[in-house]
Amino acid sequence: MEFEVRHVAGIEDCFVSLPLLLIQTLQSTRSSLLPPLLTLELRLPRASDDPWIVAWSGATSSSTAIEVSHQFAECISLPNHTTVQVRAVSNLAKATLVTMEPDTEDDWEILELNSEHAEAAILKQVRIVYEGMRFPLWLHGRTIITFHVISTFPKKAVVQLVPGTEVAVAPKRRKKNLNNIESSTGESHGAKALLRLQDSDRRLFHKSNVKGVELGVALTSVAFIHQETAKRLSLESLQLVVIVPRLSAKESVKNLENDASRMKGSLTSKEVNSGISIDNKEFRQVIVRLLISDSVAKGHLMVTRSLRLYLRAGLHSWVYLKGYNAALKKEIPVLSLSPCHFKLVANDKAIGNGLEMLDGHKTHRSQNLLPISGSGTSLGVVNWSTHENVVAALSSEFPCQEAEDCNHQDNKKGLECLLQAWFLAQLDAIASNAGTEVSTLILGSESLLHFQVTIHDSGTYGLVSSNGFSEKRNKTKDLPIEISYILTISEETLHSGQVNAYELSFDDGNKRVDVQGGVELFGKLTLGNPVSLCSVKDRTSVKGFSTDVSSLSWMGATASDVISRLMVLLAPSSGIWFSTYNLPFPGHVLIYGPAGSGKTLLARAVAKSLEEHEDLLAHVIFISCSGLSLEKAPTIRQALSSFISEALDHAPSVVVFDDLDSIIQSSSDSEGSQPSTSVVALTKFLTDIMDEFGSANRLSCNIEQEKRKSSCGIGPVAFIASVQSLESIPQSLSSSGRFDFHVQLPAPAASERGAILKHEIQRRSLQCHDDIIMDVASKCDGYDAYDLEILVDRAVHAAVGRFLPSDSGSEEHMNPMLVRDDFSHAMHEFLPVAMRDITKSAPDVGRSGWDDVGGLIDIRDAIKE
Repeated sequence: MEFEVRHVAGIEDCFVSLPLLLIQTLQSTRSSLLPPLLTLELRLPRASDDPWIVAWSGATSSSTAIEVSHQFAECISLPNHTTVQVRAVSNLAKATLVTMEPDTEDDWEILELNSEHAEAAILKQVRIVYEGMRFPLWLHGRTIITFHVISTFPKKAVVQLVPGTEVAVAPKRRKKNLNNIESSTGESHGAKALLRLQDSDRRLFHKSNVKGVELGVALTSVAFIHQETAKRLSLESLQLVVIVPRLSAKESVKNLENDASRMKGSLTSKEVNSGISIDNKEFRQVIVRLLISDSVAKGHLMVTRSLRLYLRAGLHSWVYLKGYNAALKKEIPVLSLSPCHFKLVANDKAIGNGLEMLDGHKTHRSQNLLPISGSGTSLGVVNWSTHENVVAALSSEFPCQEAEDCNHQDNKKGLECLLQAWFLAQLDAIASNAGTEVSTLILGSESLLHFQVTIHDSGTYGLVSSNGFSEKRNKTKDLPIEISYILTISEETLHSGQVNAYELSFDDGNKRVDVQGGVELFGKLTLGNPVSLCSVKDRTSVKGFSTDVSSLSWMGATASDVISRLMVLLAPSSGIWFSTYNLPFPGHVLIYGPAGSGKTLLARAVAKSLEEHEDLLAHVIFISCSGLSLEKAPTIRQALSSFISEALDHAPSVVVFDDLDSIIQSSSDSEGSQPSTSVVALTKFLTDIMDEFGSANRLSCNIEQEKRKSSCGIGPVAFIASVQSLESIPQSLSSSGRFDFHVQLPAPAASERGAILKHEIQRRSLQCHDDIIMDVASKCDGYDAYDLEILVDRAVHAAVGRFLPSDSGSEEHMNPMLVRDDFSHAMHEFLPVAMRDITKSAPDVGRSGWDDVGGLIDIRDAIKE
């Protein structure tokens, strides 16, 4: 049947409305009801041109024509009053990742101001996309921005957006810095940059001593950047910038059921529940001064870990950096200091509105106890009295005249000391880095204050850290505790991304705060309600893994060869270089060998090396596939998809599939057998991932596509997999462009076993003579690296009686020595992993003897002789 297409006004989505006759016709072709979303192909009669692909979500047109929004029709070049033939499209692929960009620079600037609304609107208004497609997006019912789809995954002609689809949006900047506004100083600092967060170091803490209390003050008002990065982005030392976290792909498109709560949460800044302030902001941003440091990697930004937690930004995640050029305010309307606690939630768990809801818990202000999850995995108690005890210690030198005012006055003086220490630490750090005296401090409407506190003889206070990222009991006077506060200068709600900044001037003589014509700032200081903020828990780093590349000398040059291959895959310039010369891009690393040959050791050590590489700082995701082997295929795919999404959001990344053959096994060892449907599906999923983000796709990309992917923060991603043998996984995974760099690790020989034993002994700060080590290694045929590690532990346990200090009082400070008898005891009745499944039934009567050996008479006689 043929129908007319008609452009209409009033439709604010990318769906078509169908006439009743067409709906009945489509229903007649199906045995069940029409689905809630139907993909349709509109084609001109007797024409070979490409059809228009549209989606129908159940709307009925008010005429006999197919009605479509005229904005959407213009985007897909669908003419008005066109007569088309209609065909339903079935079995549409569900998109895992869609990359898109605003169509114009104006669209990009509107999107920046309305990003939280745009993310929630995409699934409501658009459900069918394809590469090259342009579509409009309605914001607030009146503003329209246009998107251009760059790529989809999986790479199909048309894909469907579903809850869980990840959307990456590339910036669309003006060729000239038109959005840079001249500030009052004549400088333009309006450009926005995308930088990656680097792990902080101890230089981001300033040490001071206040009234016998040792304070480590976190430098939360500054951010460090490399000189070359600053020059490339036209940024300067001491420049004011705003840091805004980039939403991850997983957060970009969320379930439709959460849309209403997202909209509500973005409009409400704070609520109060049982005396506890609850912050419902979708995201947070901070104003900091830029400081130059060569210790920061190029393209990176270094801030304190507590500031990352406040921003809800994980390690190696990407943030936007934009110069702040609005007028600074000098009048301080409100000044409040609120105790703060971070509740860390695993990266793959929902954070909700950004802060844990406390309904159902009664909070007693007299006890200051708040039941919450300390780390997102176990139930803990936040002792808010920690803050009070620190304030009391800082107030100890201020005697009170009247009992009723004692507590209030002491708290006031203690808070002033704490705030003054934070002010001075920020000023000293800025002056030390810039090499010039600084007398002003710039703060946003909300600032984070983080302290490491050591109070001598603090046992009388019973201090317990109240921060989610430090939950240690202070049992010794030298162990610092960590406390945080939120300094609020203004309670006004921020609209359209507007950020207010306040200038605090300091007298050069005594560094006292002096604002508003001599009125002391501390006169307006009040203690606010405690605040508990949710944030992202960092993935466990491989930096803590004991084995590094230097300890794998027994593997020869294998480790360095693997690192060289991965550096090619992860180097930012590799994609452009290979595309320039039209050369095939190399594939990823596959390590194979028997159990215990060192596959996991090699993968971890290489990943650790790349994570610590100063020019790379790779984000490492270690996936223990054996832990997923008992799960169903959809669960495994969902988990892998989440890991890949994280790798893309934190690129450059290294993804390690340890024991990949435990979830994807080849059937080539079974004659005539066919792989299961789940194995085929997972294999297809992994090959698609590697083709999309690995060598095959990067080979087909041109230079502009590589630059666009880089601007999105997508890739590069390198993969390492470990398996028992090349035959244990489907050949499609180990083919060219995928896992094509094969590394074989045989079972360790005697010399290699000796090197492993020596490393394990040294790692435990022990000693042993080399001749003993080599003698033990020669007796450990069939032992793998894991067996040798256990063997050293057993030897230590055998020698523990010798290692314990004597009661004589004379104790030599030297590393304990392992002797030959220790290893003899350790090897007694110890079976290596490879032999634990081999059993021999015992005879019915007593011990076995020569009579139990059947046949082999000549060999038996030779052994007897």
